[in-house]
Amino acid sequence: MDAEGKNLDPARILARIDAESTKARTAMSPDIRLLYSLWGAMWVIGFLSFYAAFIPAGNPLISAWWALAITVAALAAAITISTIHSVKRGSGTRGPSLVQGAIFGNCFFLSFVLVGLLGWRLAAAGLDGPGLLSYAVAACALVVGALTVVGSLLWNDRSQLIFGGWILVVGLISLALPAPHNLLAGALGGLGLVVLGMVHGRHPKLVSGVVVPSHG
Repeated sequence: MDAEGKNLDPARILARIDAESTKARTAMSPDIRLLYSLWGAMWVIGFLSFYAAFIPAGNPLISAWWALAITVAALAAAITISTIHSVKRGSGTRGPSLVQGAIFGNCFFLSFVLVGLLGWRLAAAGLDGPGLLSYAVAACALVVGALTVVGSLLWNDRSQLIFGGWILVVGLISLALPAPHNLLAGALGGLGLVVLGMVHGRHPKLVSGVVVPSHG
């Protein structure tokens, strides 16, 4: 077959279209390495800040108000940076994926509102500080882990499945540790997200890809 015939080979044409489509999706999608590292760092900072507000017992390194302020500042920075980055990457895109993302994001928000309100009711009912800490870490791990696993199926993304599974394991570990040391399990969850982002950048084939291969 001559050079012109090779250029018209349907298999080559389909492969080229698929490659260009993948490149376009990557260009318009948020940088997973940035988002994983950003939110992982936020988790580490937040949980370690609150841990410092409890140890050493009787004379903690920082006050609870300082721990809250540091965590809120880290959370605000993570939300701002990730939102600006995602909007810039996805500018001009429309379609079902935006609706899916909006529904998924609102589920996260409402779930954490529920976690917070339930924690408030438990405190009002007399649950002590160690019990509230155990509840808080495990509840956050449950929400993030379960919804991320669901998200991995929604977007068919293996890296989300790995992270969601890891956070669920972290939740189990936190219940095995006495308060306030269970906060270290939360920091471990964030560290795992940072590592996942680094591996995704250096060796993407190890953690990225689809969960359920398509056939046909």
